[in-house]
Amino acid sequence: MGSLFSSLQTASTALNVFSRALGTDQTNISNASTAGYAAQQVNVRAIDLSGDGAGAADFISLSSNSNAIADSGVQAASSQAAASGTSAQQLTAINSLFDITGSSGILAALQQFSSAFSTLSVTPNDATLQANALSAAGTVASAFRSVAAGLDNQQAEIDSNIATTTSQINGLAQSIQQLNVKVLGESSVDPATDASLRSDLDQLSSLVDIGVAKNANGTVSVLAGGQLPLVEGDQAFTLSANPNAAPGSQILSSAGGDSPATFSGQLGALLETRNNTLGGLLGVNGSPGTLNSLAAGFATQVNTILTSGVTSNGTTGVPIFSFDNTNPANAARSLTLNAAIAPGQLAVATTGTGAESNGVANQLAALAASTAPANQIDGFSPEGLFGSIAASVGQRLSDARTAATNDQTTLTTAQTNRQQESGVSLDREATNITTYQRAYQANAQVVQILSQLTSDTINIIGGSGAAL
Repeated sequence: MGSLFSSLQTASTALNVFSRALGTDQTNISNASTAGYAAQQVNVRAIDLSGDGAGAADFISLSSNSNAIADSGVQAASSQAAASGTSAQQLTAINSLFDITGSSGILAALQQFSSAFSTLSVTPNDATLQANALSAAGTVASAFRSVAAGLDNQQAEIDSNIATTTSQINGLAQSIQQLNVKVLGESSVDPATDASLRSDLDQLSSLVDIGVAKNANGTVSVLAGGQLPLVEGDQAFTLSANPNAAPGSQILSSAGGDSPATFSGQLGALLETRNNTLGGLLGVNGSPGTLNSLAAGFATQVNTILTSGVTSNGTTGVPIFSFDNTNPANAARSLTLNAAIAPGQLAVATTGTGAESNGVANQLAALAASTAPANQIDGFSPEGLFGSIAASVGQRLSDARTAATNDQTTLTTAQTNRQQESGVSLDREATNITTYQRAYQANAQVVQILSQLTSDTINIIGGSGAAL
C-alpha cells in the first residue's frame, strides 16, 4: 500500500513539473517580442531516489538563455550607432550655416562686397555706388554675426541635450540599482526582472558607452565610458555635467574616478561636436576659432586698405569695421559696420607715385579672392578660408552619415545574433510544448490508473475487514 501511495505522489509531482514547464514556454511565447527578454530554459531533472536529502519532488529548474557576450555586442553597437546618428543630426544643423553655393550667408556677402567695390571702381565718386559698397560691407558684418549666432544657438541646444542625456543616464542607473536590489531578494531568476535589466542596459548603452560586470550574487556593476562608476550592486551613483569645463572634466561621477578623455553613445557625440566642431569654429582652449580668424582677418585687411587711401577731396581714409579686440574668440559675434561712416568717407583712391582714383576700390574688389601673401588668412584667401571651413564641416557630416548607416547595420546584425542566441524561438517552444503536453497527458493517465488502484485496494481491504 505504501508503494502505491508513493507512486501516486511521484506521478502527481510529475504533473506539477510538466505544468510548470508548459507555463514557462507559454511565458516565453507571450514575451517573444518583449525588449530585453531572454528565453527561459526548462531543465527537467530525473527523480532523485538516492535518498541523499534532495527529495523526489523537486526535479525542475529554470535558467535564462541570456548571453553576456551577445549582450555586450549589442551594447557596444548601440553606443556606436547612437554616437554616429547624433553626430549626423547635430552636424546637419551646423553645416546649413555654411552655404558654399554663394546664394546666402558669408560667401554670398563676400562676393557681393567684391562686386560692389568692383562697380564702384568704375565710377569712384558716384554717391549711389559708394552707398551700395558701404551697404555691402554691412552685409558682410551681418553675415558673420548671423553665423556666429547660429553656432551659439547650436551650442546652447547641445548643452541642453547634454544635461537631458545625463539626467536620463542617472534615471537608468537608479532603475538598474533597484533591479539589483530585487535580484538580491529573489531565490531564482525572475524572467521579468531579467528582461527589465537587459532592456535598461540596452537603453543606457545608447546614451553612453558602458562596461557591465555580472557579480556572483546576480547583480551587475556598470561603468560609464569604462571608468566612471554608475552602479555597483545595490548602489547607484549620479553623473554631473558641466559643458563649459575643460574636455575630460565635463562629466563627473558622484563616486569619483577619472573621467575618460572621450565617451561614445549620444553623450559622447554631443561632447565631441561641442568640443571639436563648434570649438574649432568658435574657439576653445585659447584658440580664436576659424570663424573668428576669418572675421577678424577680413575686417582688419579692409580697414588697413581703406586707411591707406584718400577720399576724392584728399581726406585720409577711416576704418569701417569694428569688433572686439580684447577677445579673439568674439570677433565674429561683435563684427559691425561703423554706423557713423558716410558713403562719401570711403577712401577709394590711392596716393603717392602712380596714384589712382579707384586704386583702393580695386584692391577691395579683389580682396576676398586674393591669394597674395599679404591678404591671406591662415594661408588662404578670405573666400578660400571660408571654403576650407565649409569643406571641413561638410566632410564631418558626410563621415557621420556614412558611419550612421554602417553602424545601424552593425547594430541590427548584433541584435539579430543575440535574438538567435538568447531570444525566444517559436519553433523550439512549439516543440517543447508538444513534448510537455504529451508527458503531462501520460502522467495524468498514470495518476488516474494509480488513483483507481488505490481506491480498489482500499475497497478490498475494507471488504476483507467486514468479512472478518
